[in-house]
Amino acid sequence: MRKNLLDLPKVYEVNENTPEQYKKYEGMPKLSYSAYNSFCEESYKGEFFANYFLGIRSEGNIFTEYGSKCGEYLEKLEKSDLSEFDISVLEKIERPENARYEVEVVIDRGSYVIQGFIDQEFKVPDGLVIKDLKTGAIDKKAKDYASEDYQQTTLYAYQRELEGENVVYSGVMLLDRKGNGAEKHPLRLTGEIADIPTPYSKERAEAFLKKFDKVAMQIEEYHKVYKKYFA
Repeated sequence: MRKNLLDLPKVYEVNENTPEQYKKYEGMPKLSYSAYNSFCEESYKGEFFANYFLGIRSEGNIFTEYGSKCGEYLEKLEKSDLSEFDISVLEKIERPENARYEVEVVIDRGSYVIQGFIDQEFKVPDGLVIKDLKTGAIDKKAKDYASEDYQQTTLYAYQRELEGENVVYSGVMLLDRKGNGAEKHPLRLTGEIADIPTPYSKERAEAFLKKFDKVAMQIEEYHKVYKKYFA
C-alpha cells in the first residue's frame, strides 16, 4: 500500500479493457490532461469544480460532440450522423494496418497517476508514431497546437518512451471545421487537414510534469477544503 497519496477528486478505475500492466493502479488518485487544462484555464475552472467536485457531468457542446464523432469514425469507422463529405475527408487520414486507436496510457507520478488515451499510434521501421485528432478552424487553432503550451502529445510520448518505445514522431491532425451548429450553418469539415508536428523531448516532458505535479497539489488543497465544509 502506497503512502502519501494525493487527495484528488477522481481515482483510477479498472474495467474489462484495462491493459494488464495498469491494473495495479486501481484506486490510485488520478488526473488527466483535460482536467489539468480545465483547472488552469479561468474560463473553464467553474466547469472543473462542477464536474470533479460536485459530480455534475458536463453535457459538452456541439463542438466537442462533433469532434468525438470524428474520433469514433477514425477508431471504429462508425458514421454516426456525419455527412458523406465529412466521411470522405476522414477517409483521407492514413490508417496503417498496424495502427491502434484510443490507446490508454498511464503515467505513474508516485502520489497519483495521469491517465490519457492516444487517438492513433502505429509502428514505422524506426519507431512509433503518435497522433492526436482535433477539429477546429485551422487559421485560428493551428498556432495553439504548434505552441509550447500544447503538451498532450508530450505526455503520451513520454509514457510510451517509459515503456521502451522509440517515438519518432508526435503531432496533431487538425481537421478544418466550419459552421456554428445553427440550422443554416451546420458544423462540417472543409476538406483541409493540417499535420502539426509537436516535437518530443524528454527534457520538455519532465519540465511539464513538474508543472503538472504542482497543479495536482493545488487541486488537492481545494479538494480538502471542499470535503471539510461541503462533503
